[in-house]
Amino acid sequence: MVSAATNGLLWPEPSEGSLGEQVVWLDPRTVDIVFPWSDSQVVQPETVTGQGHGIGRWLMQHPYELVHDLLKKVRIVATHLKSPPTPSKTPPIPSERPKVSENAILESAVGDMLESLTYSGLIPWKFHPRHSDFEPEPDYCDPKRPISAIHVVLPSSPSQSEFQADDFFHGDESYTLKVNESVVVVQSNSTLGAIRGLQTLEQLFYKHSRSRLSYTPHAPVIIHDQPVWKHRGISIDIARNPFVPGDLIRTIDIMSSVKLNRLHVHATDSQAWPLDIPSLPQLAQKGAYRSDLVWTAQELEEIQAHGASKGVSVFVEIDVPGHTASVAHAFPDLIAAFNELDWDTFAAEPLSGQLKLNSSAVTDFMSKVLKDLLPRTRRFTSWYHLGGDEVNRPAYELDETVRSGKMDVLRPLLQRFIDHIIGLSEHFGFQPIVWEEMLLDWNLTLPSAGNGSSNGTLIQVWRNSQRIEEVLKRGHRVIFGDYGHWYLDCGFGNFINPYPSGKSPPGVPFNTSGGRDSRIKQPYLDYCQPYHNWRHMYVYNPVANISDDLLGGIEGGEVLMWSEQTDSYDLDFKLWPRAAAAAEVLWSGVRNESMLEDATRRLSAWRERIVSAGVAISPVQMTWCLMEGGCNL
Repeated sequence: MVSAATNGLLWPEPSEGSLGEQVVWLDPRTVDIVFPWSDSQVVQPETVTGQGHGIGRWLMQHPYELVHDLLKKVRIVATHLKSPPTPSKTPPIPSERPKVSENAILESAVGDMLESLTYSGLIPWKFHPRHSDFEPEPDYCDPKRPISAIHVVLPSSPSQSEFQADDFFHGDESYTLKVNESVVVVQSNSTLGAIRGLQTLEQLFYKHSRSRLSYTPHAPVIIHDQPVWKHRGISIDIARNPFVPGDLIRTIDIMSSVKLNRLHVHATDSQAWPLDIPSLPQLAQKGAYRSDLVWTAQELEEIQAHGASKGVSVFVEIDVPGHTASVAHAFPDLIAAFNELDWDTFAAEPLSGQLKLNSSAVTDFMSKVLKDLLPRTRRFTSWYHLGGDEVNRPAYELDETVRSGKMDVLRPLLQRFIDHIIGLSEHFGFQPIVWEEMLLDWNLTLPSAGNGSSNGTLIQVWRNSQRIEEVLKRGHRVIFGDYGHWYLDCGFGNFINPYPSGKSPPGVPFNTSGGRDSRIKQPYLDYCQPYHNWRHMYVYNPVANISDDLLGGIEGGEVLMWSEQTDSYDLDFKLWPRAAAAAEVLWSGVRNESMLEDATRRLSAWRERIVSAGVAISPVQMTWCLMEGGCNL
């Protein structure tokens, strides 16, 4: 790790390296950007920032015209490489779809860094004693010239052909970053690794209150960095409360700053189906809360493309066969136990309803949904989440195709249903992800290449950490993030009210005269309270008590934002900085209490950068504690 004594304020903490104590300056308006290119000519900035690569069209709610103006002032230098660009192996995409390539993504990452250093940036006054003169003398008092060039070094030129999700997102994320008084070098084996290095470089530099130049007091810098886990994600439920595409665009931008690389979009649930399936337009037209809350196919593609430009793979979950009551608004004959008065018997929360389990019409419906959705989303991701949690057995007693809630009756039907979904996802080139119940509760047979392989079904564990080892022992790879540690909706109280009379109405419990006492009592706590603060999330050890020979089967983890009591207006406050705390665990490895004081300063610095960019998120620590060296007990 980078020595804490140097106070580099980097987040997440790099694997290893050293920081010096020399001040060097950087002018983002004039620095040369030296790209690996296929010839030695100087590339005009307009060819980088114009409409040719099309990436700017994808960046919704992003001041990309500022990057365009900025890069006009920056000389992009191309250097000769021995290896020519690799030709595309895929047919050209239709002309109306803007081209996205690794080359364009790398240019976009450079633009992001320069834009941040120019228009936002951090003046780190909170991290020095009150009224102290902590800033170096501005550049006009310093005889040294600013850094002349940022070199981005790759084994070969980034492809200018159509984007290949598998090649890009499975790329080596390691990088080396070096900074001295005249030059910066970001070196990696892949475009994705170069992006990670640029994200770290941005955090090394501070804004100066009396100069347009940025500076770092930490030169010379040598950092060697790589992630501990491959899958570093956030799951966001966009179904239960309204969200808009800009919420995910903004989330992706912040995710990239802490090297999170997977955005899991829980796109549908029993309460609403906001995701447009063009071959079944009535699904979203009737299933969304309002017609203007439908997420179009184009918007989903734009979000995925924006994610790619930030090194974030955006993948979709259509949770089946449970959590599907919203399908009944368009196709009532496909759903069993729809909106039963005694929802507590037939679902985890209101409203009840799940896909019938022995229906050819349901099979045809799922085929049509996935044959529409999967080819479209495959362009930018190779993961698909098919759900599988909280399948309710009593609901199938009301399913005329089954009429049983017995496990031995339901299991073979559920196996056939899941086999169909997995078969379709694999046909279109996806690695499937399912919730833990399909394996651990229902004992289904799921494709697995062994937990030492990157192929096979990924199992997402959410109920407790002990289940991680159970999954690993059964030969599957694991995504962790249980509700006791990494659920972000916990601690805000129950969203269910007690019965107004204190007693249940007729029909609750099912087929009775009612009269049951309400189970919702003061102080109205939720099932997963208390609130999981960032420190609690930071010291979570997902691999505790797991034998070393199984650790290689852990793919990574996710923090999860369920939205019963969250929407567009409080999403940022609930996500951040807590998700950033988890991001360091996922990138840098398991943390412990002895690291909390240093983490408080570094996470606070990261938070100040996000706030300076115009996003309002929760503070990490009181300012006095940051200024005076900490608050400990």
